[in-house]
Amino acid sequence: MIDFLKVLSVFLLVIFLIARRWNLGLIMLIGAFLLSLLFSMGLWPWLKVAFFSAIAPATLSLVGALVLIQFLEATLRKTGLLEQMVASLKRLVRDRRLVMAFLPAFLGFLPSAGGARFSAPLVAEAGRDLEFSPARKAFINYWFRHIMEPVVPIYPGIILASGILMIPIGSLLLYNVPLTLAALAAGIPLAFAGSKLGPTTPADKNRRADLTRLFFALLPVILVMILVLIFQVDLVLSLLLVLLLLFLWAARKRGWKGDDLWRMMRESFSLNIVFLVFGVFIFKDTLTQSGAVQQLTSFFQSAGVPDLFLITFLPFFVGLLTGVTPAFVGVTFPLLMGLFGNPIQLSMVSLAYGWGLVGAFLSPVHLCLVLTLEYFHADWGKLYRLLIPACLFFGLVAFLMTLIW
Repeated sequence: MIDFLKVLSVFLLVIFLIARRWNLGLIMLIGAFLLSLLFSMGLWPWLKVAFFSAIAPATLSLVGALVLIQFLEATLRKTGLLEQMVASLKRLVRDRRLVMAFLPAFLGFLPSAGGARFSAPLVAEAGRDLEFSPARKAFINYWFRHIMEPVVPIYPGIILASGILMIPIGSLLLYNVPLTLAALAAGIPLAFAGSKLGPTTPADKNRRADLTRLFFALLPVILVMILVLIFQVDLVLSLLLVLLLLFLWAARKRGWKGDDLWRMMRESFSLNIVFLVFGVFIFKDTLTQSGAVQQLTSFFQSAGVPDLFLITFLPFFVGLLTGVTPAFVGVTFPLLMGLFGNPIQLSMVSLAYGWGLVGAFLSPVHLCLVLTLEYFHADWGKLYRLLIPACLFFGLVAFLMTLIW
């Protein structure tokens, strides 16, 4: 119980400081340091954890991916491809709201942490003439960005769950299909209830020309997805290759020079995002290295808490604390293996995965959430009024599936 109160106090402090609009990277470092004190890690061991967390390949890869995503988005915008993409979709799809939902969902096939920052300007451009509040635009971008996560086989959480439990990825994805359907069913009414079609662009008589323009505008993103999904190329390397091709095209077709490239990189680079990634990963690693999460799970199990509650609450709690899908899978699934049955009941695994996602979706340290809020300048409270009912419906469907499958 004491361990639970320790972690809860740190979590409440994080929420309080977020509400006061402190820098999130700094907040995460403060939270990590307090955890190290509360769980008696010692200053030097914690500094080592922080150092190795900051230089870990996963952390540096994420920083690189986010920076390159910023460069790619800026290049698409400055070359006019972003505007061309949205304009073509507006003519091809009469309902502007469908365009807003489609873009982040499409990019959701790409397992990039913080990828909602990539789709945010697309959603903003598609909904420019619609009278949507910043919170609603943020919800559309954030929620639809993640509806494909339960059924995309290259997401780290899925791969990790399959490896830990020694179950085929395809089998787990099959049981997760209702989660994606539930996310879609929850998102559409919450995002677009009471909204009207709004102003539309007259349909172009030459749909083939619109399709061609849309294809070439989407081609940089499509190439990244092909390299990652089909050829299994590292995301950072894929982004670098596509950016190189895009720069060469911009130099030839748009007359870009070295000064234009440097100006774009300087204007789009954000040191806050880099600091944010370091803070979040140091916080996550402090949680695990201090023994906080392990002690919490041991406490709940020794207290005789019902299995079904543990299967839902533990992934939810770790997901809420870290905002990272591999974190709740890697920390809780080894502990829950005995509760999943023998042979393993995939419906129970899907339940745990679904509620872990609920926690990650609601986590104030989820990178996609933070980056989306920052981009749209949306209010936390107003966004959560949309996010909480969507997550509750999502979690309810995950629970109901255990009664059906």
